[in-house]
Amino acid sequence: MKQLNIYGEGYHKKTRKYDSSKGPEGKRVKNKLHRRFQTDRPYQKMVADVTEFKIPATQEKVYLEPIMDLYNNEILTYAITAGSPNLKFALQPLNSLLTSIPNQPYKQFLHTDQGWQYRHQSWQKKLRQAKLTPSMSRRATCLDNACMESFFDKLKVELDDLSNYRSAEELITAVRNWITYYNTCRIQMKLGGTSPIKYRLRAA
Repeated sequence: MKQLNIYGEGYHKKTRKYDSSKGPEGKRVKNKLHRRFQTDRPYQKMVADVTEFKIPATQEKVYLEPIMDLYNNEILTYAITAGSPNLKFALQPLNSLLTSIPNQPYKQFLHTDQGWQYRHQSWQKKLRQAKLTPSMSRRATCLDNACMESFFDKLKVELDDLSNYRSAEELITAVRNWITYYNTCRIQMKLGGTSPIKYRLRAA
């Protein structure tokens, strides 16, 4: 796109972002990653976040919560829903991760922002039971989770203008299809010109 002077225009307008910091106080933890996003070990450094979509035609809201492995930028699991991002929704990708993540001989981190769901005792308890070390961005410092913010930006640009979607179900289907495309086909230069899954398979 850069070589051809092409720019995405699907998500360039500034809108009020979803603020997950409001809610039950819960437990805040320190930033353990300190923006050291590079790793050569799978499942060592993982990041999660929630983003919001609003469909102009229906005023419906859709929420997406993915968990990314910084080893190859793969989306390991995610939850997506129309309506309210409650605790049950927030725990879905974590529960899925814990059933599939292999045991590793090194310390493993799951980094998030200070959203209420990540401070909740249920989230923190599951991390302790799985021996995953929690890490949180500093307050109002989105660059502390820049990898996930970059993923959201790519997704929203390539989905095109949200006014083109007529329902939450239509948008959810598009998001699911795009994540599959991102994991299996969308190349990344930092991965040697391969997709996240191809990079993992080649390394294996």
